[in-house]
Amino acid sequence: MFEGWRRCIVESTILVCLLVLIDNLYFDGNRFADVNPRPLWIPVLLMSVQYGLAGGVFAAFASTLALYSAALPSQAATQDFYAYSRLVVAEPTSWLACALVLGGLSSLQLAHAAEERRQGDEARATAEDLGRGLRQALTDLARLEREIAAETRTAGAIARAFGALDPAGAGSLAASCAEFARLVIGTADLTIHLRGADGSAVQAHAGTGGPREPPPEAGFLPEPDRSGAPCWFSEAGADPAWPAGILVVPIPLPAGAGSSGAIVAEGFPEGHSAAAAARRAADVARGVGALLGPRGS
Repeated sequence: MFEGWRRCIVESTILVCLLVLIDNLYFDGNRFADVNPRPLWIPVLLMSVQYGLAGGVFAAFASTLALYSAALPSQAATQDFYAYSRLVVAEPTSWLACALVLGGLSSLQLAHAAEERRQGDEARATAEDLGRGLRQALTDLARLEREIAAETRTAGAIARAFGALDPAGAGSLAASCAEFARLVIGTADLTIHLRGADGSAVQAHAGTGGPREPPPEAGFLPEPDRSGAPCWFSEAGADPAWPAGILVVPIPLPAGAGSSGAIVAEGFPEGHSAAAAARRAADVARGVGALLGPRGS
């Protein structure tokens, strides 16, 4: 509720008022004139130690006000003005001197402690940043190891699939091309559609699911140069019948005019890059177009 100098003022005021109340209730109200040293030293000492120079000076000021709120000490007949003045200001001056010395030392200690806390907070923040960076580095390292292992397995599978390419017939060649393309693109399912004299048809499929038709909005992109997009990728929130993660890439004709079909790929792993998959799919589509060629021509 009270912070900083406000707390010092409130505590000093409460202590001094409490002492004045005790003096009025249990003593004769002359501010502990018969008690040596006066209990009014208590707020000065406590505030000087607790809050430093500013707290001690304010407590000395509050104790002085409380002392002089009662009747001033009487002046003896044989006592001159200077001796009487020394008697009046002696104790308040002692309080102020104590506040300056003890409060100054306490302020230095408080400043040193605050600096140590600041340095400790900075060290903890730096350690937390390093810890987060280390955890992120370990996570990235583990992901990289998994990617390297996956790439190694994929490279071996691609080599085996490439060796299994069967040019004996159009059907067997298309099936082996589909498996080869699925491994290169890095997808779970892949379907090759080719355009013939009677329209488009599924030429081959590889993967665990069934053949997938291209969505109507993708089409076969027969003129990729005019469309400005060499592929189509379904985004999240689109038609529920076409979940996100379906890639459609046209199979270009060897002559480079239009397309002879399309590759439909789906089932990408988590964290995949659609742009990288599209680039691989475009490269594969060119190879498939060169191998299989147009149908019905």
